[in-house]
Amino acid sequence: MPVIAVIGAQWGDEGKGKIVDLLASHAQMVARSQGGANAGHTIRRGDRKIVLHLLPSGVLNPTAQCLIGPGVVVDADELIEELAEIEALGLSLKGRLTIDLRAHVVFPTHKQIEVCQEKALGNDKIGTTSRGIGPAYCDKAARRGVRVGDLLNAETRKKSCSALYEHHAKALKSFFKEQPPSREEFLRQAEKWAEALSPYAGDAVRSLREAVAADQTVLLEGAQGTFLDLDLGTYPFVTSSHPTVGGPVIGLGLPPRKIDYVLGVLKAYCTRVGSGPFPSEMEDDMADMIRQKGGEYGATTGRPRRIGWLDLVAAREAAYWNGLSGWAITKLDVLDGLKSLQLCCEYRLGGNPLEGAPLTTHDWESVQAHYEAHPGWDDGRGVREYDALPANARAYLERIATFTGVPIQMISLGAGQEATISASNGPFHL
Repeated sequence: MPVIAVIGAQWGDEGKGKIVDLLASHAQMVARSQGGANAGHTIRRGDRKIVLHLLPSGVLNPTAQCLIGPGVVVDADELIEELAEIEALGLSLKGRLTIDLRAHVVFPTHKQIEVCQEKALGNDKIGTTSRGIGPAYCDKAARRGVRVGDLLNAETRKKSCSALYEHHAKALKSFFKEQPPSREEFLRQAEKWAEALSPYAGDAVRSLREAVAADQTVLLEGAQGTFLDLDLGTYPFVTSSHPTVGGPVIGLGLPPRKIDYVLGVLKAYCTRVGSGPFPSEMEDDMADMIRQKGGEYGATTGRPRRIGWLDLVAAREAAYWNGLSGWAITKLDVLDGLKSLQLCCEYRLGGNPLEGAPLTTHDWESVQAHYEAHPGWDDGRGVREYDALPANARAYLERIATFTGVPIQMISLGAGQEATISASNGPFHL
């Protein structure tokens, strides 16, 4: 059975939650590899909307094992709240959720520091979610972070948390002129987290290894999207981890050769939350219309997302970097009824065509998107077979596949699981 990595191919918010939830009904394990509570994966069950920030999007399959890998930074308060919400749905995660002991913990002071950092940047702010993700990864890289395993031993917890508190308190008071919480409150919170998380703490990497060895169907779920990757994205307007296919390799201890299929999730247009380059961005009434029709507001922050035409240059780069096997195209229905559409098929820099993505911050800000026009189509939301889609919608999809060199395996035409077309010749014929 396959090991499938589900990768966002844009700037996040591509609809990975729905795709993972749909595939999870056929999987024995779903593993989250990186990011933190800055991610918001939205799942719909009838009229119910469920937003997951840390739990893998496979939790609604009552038989699937769920893993949070060492590459994730865990906001314990958020995770405890999510566990309660899932329990309220009548689904127990006892015995089927493993939080790796090596995963780092996000403290309230991480969030406080991030807010101060953003404020200090003024008009040049990154536009983060202020969930403490960047500072937590910073402490991880500086080797002063606190891991889930550190919380479980009282002596280790006091030592590691006290050291981290001293560092944060000094930064807040001396540099940002802000008052940190008391040491007692900081340590008391860590103790509370230890008690709540201990039933789930374990070796997620070993569990994944055993599932792969047993030939189980495994889904690897990341957060954010390719162009928010710390190394390959639109730096410095990026996240602090690796949403690309390297994320599960590093963040779950999985050998690259064990990944059988890489599914790229691509929204039928582009969106971006926060600051940073966005070559195909619209700034007109069309953007407002798509934002309203597509519900393009951040699942974590509620902020309105920036809207752009589909950027095939970026999609082709994402396809190569991630070694994509197939595309899942989401929110195609949002484009129903438009008279015409634009596809970004070329970047130009200084009037000259650019091969691939810009390499520097300056070039990202200077690059110009060039488009080709495509005719629109009528309503295709009720369609459940590819050949029944409007002809112009099929032509739009075929252009995506041809330009990127990646076949389309799934097409989402709405929020519900039933509003999905899957290719009969692919691994996802559901």
